[in-house]
Amino acid sequence: MTSTAPAGPADPAPDEAGTGTDVGPRRHIVAELGMQTSGEGTTRRGQAEVRPEVCLPGTSLLRTSVLATWADVLAGSVAAQARYPRISVTLELEVQVRRTPRVGDRVEAVATAIKIGQTVTVCETRFFDGRTGELAALSYASFVVSPNPAHVFPAGFPKLSPASTVLTEPLADRVGRTVTKPGEIEMPRRLDGLNSSGAIQGGLVAFAAEEAVLSLLDEPADLCSLNVRYLRPISTGPARATARLHGGFADVEITDAGTGKLTTLVTARLPTPD
Repeated sequence: MTSTAPAGPADPAPDEAGTGTDVGPRRHIVAELGMQTSGEGTTRRGQAEVRPEVCLPGTSLLRTSVLATWADVLAGSVAAQARYPRISVTLELEVQVRRTPRVGDRVEAVATAIKIGQTVTVCETRFFDGRTGELAALSYASFVVSPNPAHVFPAGFPKLSPASTVLTEPLADRVGRTVTKPGEIEMPRRLDGLNSSGAIQGGLVAFAAEEAVLSLLDEPADLCSLNVRYLRPISTGPARATARLHGGFADVEITDAGTGKLTTLVTARLPTPD
């Protein structure tokens, strides 16, 4: 399980295990992805321009894991505000891509609560082409209040304000991803990549899974679907993602290398060859 809200620059999450990389006063990685958000209550809106740094290497195609990160933040904001002041954690996050946005496109998103139950909140996030209004991708996510009673927002729910700076380097470099062998990558637990509970932010966990799949391919391919199931937070790190490819289908297991425990299960589908 992973908390939805990134740790804000004014309220950095603690390096609980003392193993995170101290990167100084830089903004949170999620904020640098460029999504500007607005709205409160059961609806949250966002918009962003697709930049080369958030695209697959050597292509103009937006990473599916970035859509997953934006969905986690937008839908997570809805879920968390419904349970304020307690922190909500993501149980499952699914992204289905209809048309992959490209560099220069404006992506618009709307996240809404479908069900707010006593224990579980389910949200939908729709991504649209800002020029045509056509549906680009659809995400469903489920959230539950953190079982840790100490996980609260004492200073109020953190706002993901418009980023004054955006990525100036590829996302893989920004997070410090390392390919250890084909099908396996590691990603450190960094102070500017944590969520409100001090674990690696859920969208960045999805990025690790995507990178593990891509490391098995001869050339980058945009994932047409990504389904992430969060079992436990990555609070020590680094995250170690191991992918297996089965034709156009892949499965990924992510462990917290610092504890050796399985944290995340992911399935992904690649585009069908023409």
